[in-house]
Amino acid sequence: MLHVQRDSSAAQLAARDRNEVSSEEHTANIGAAGVAAVKGAEFPVQSSRSTNSSALPQKPSALYGAALWRAGLSIARAGSRDGVQRIAAQCCGIYARLFGSRRETVIQNLLPAVNGDRARAEQLATKLFQNFARKLVDLWRFEAGLSFDNMFTELTGWDHFLAAQRTGRGVLLITPHLGNWEFGAPLLTQHGFKLNVITLVEPGRGLTEMRQAARARWGIDTVVIGRDPFAFVEIIRRLENGATVALLIDRPPKTSAIDVQLFGRPFAASLAAAELARATGCELLPVDLVAAGDRYAAHILPTVTYDRASLRDRGARQQLTQRVVSALEPSIRDHIDQWYHFVPVWRGCEQC
Repeated sequence: MLHVQRDSSAAQLAARDRNEVSSEEHTANIGAAGVAAVKGAEFPVQSSRSTNSSALPQKPSALYGAALWRAGLSIARAGSRDGVQRIAAQCCGIYARLFGSRRETVIQNLLPAVNGDRARAEQLATKLFQNFARKLVDLWRFEAGLSFDNMFTELTGWDHFLAAQRTGRGVLLITPHLGNWEFGAPLLTQHGFKLNVITLVEPGRGLTEMRQAARARWGIDTVVIGRDPFAFVEIIRRLENGATVALLIDRPPKTSAIDVQLFGRPFAASLAAAELARATGCELLPVDLVAAGDRYAAHILPTVTYDRASLRDRGARQQLTQRVVSALEPSIRDHIDQWYHFVPVWRGCEQC
C-alpha cells in the first residue's frame, strides 16, 4: 500500500476498522501458492461455474503464513528475478487449475468490469494468477533486501502529493488492491519521506515480525494494529500533526463497509477514508501503483475535495466514499488483471 510517513484511522474507527487498513497482508490469500509447489492435488481439476457467492471460498488460502513467506524469501534470494517469476507463474497457474473454486471466485470478481463477458473474464483470470505470482516474487525480493533501484518507469501526479503536503494537514493516500501497492512505501522513501506503515497482525507465529524487520531495513516504521489498543489513537494524532497515511479501500470488514457503485454494481467499500476526513480534515489522494512491463508505474490522482462540516451526516460520508471509488474505477478497469481479490467482493453475486 502506498504508505507514507504517517498512518491511518479515525477515533470512532478504532474498533471498527481493524481488519482493513493495510498492505499486502491479507491479500496474499492464494498467493501462498505462488511459489509453493502445489503438491499432491487435494482436489480434481475443477471448472466450477457457480455464481452463488456463498458457495465460493470466503477466506484467504490457509497456505499464507510464515513458512510460505520464509520459503519465498529464500527462493527470491537464490534465483534471478526472471527465473523465479517464471516458476512462480507456472505454480500459480497450476494452483488455479487445481482449485477451481478459487479461480471461479476471481472470474466472478472480474465479470462486472468486462460487462459480463465470461470468456474474457476467464482469460483475464488466467493472467491475473500469473501476474499475482510475479508481484509476490518482487515483494519477496524487496523484503529480502535485494536492490530496488530502477523499479519504476513512471511516476505521475507528484505535484498533487507535494501540494497536499504543503497544506500542513495530514495526507491520506487511498488505493485499491491493485498492482503492487506495498511498493508505495519504498518509492516515497526514495523521495525523502519518512514512512510509517499500518499493518494487521499476520497469521501464525513470526510473520508479523519478519515483515516488520524487512520494512525497517528501508527506514519504514510499522504500526501493528491488534496488539496495542491505543494504536489508532496514535495514528490519528500523527495524521492531525500532518502525517501521511495509506489506506486500502476495496476490501473492508462488514462493520466498516458502505455500499457504493463500481462498474455499475453495488460494491462494499471502506467508509474509513470519509471517517478520517471527518475526524481530522486530512487531504484525500487516490493512488494506484501497477506493473508496467517488467517494472512499475505509480499514479497519484488529484485531491478529492470535501466540506468537512457536512461529513457529520452519514449520507455525505457515503457520497465522499463514492467519489473516491469513482476516481479509482478507471485505474481498476485499465489494470483489471492486477486487481487481486481471491474472495468474493460483490454483494449478492447471483449473476455477475
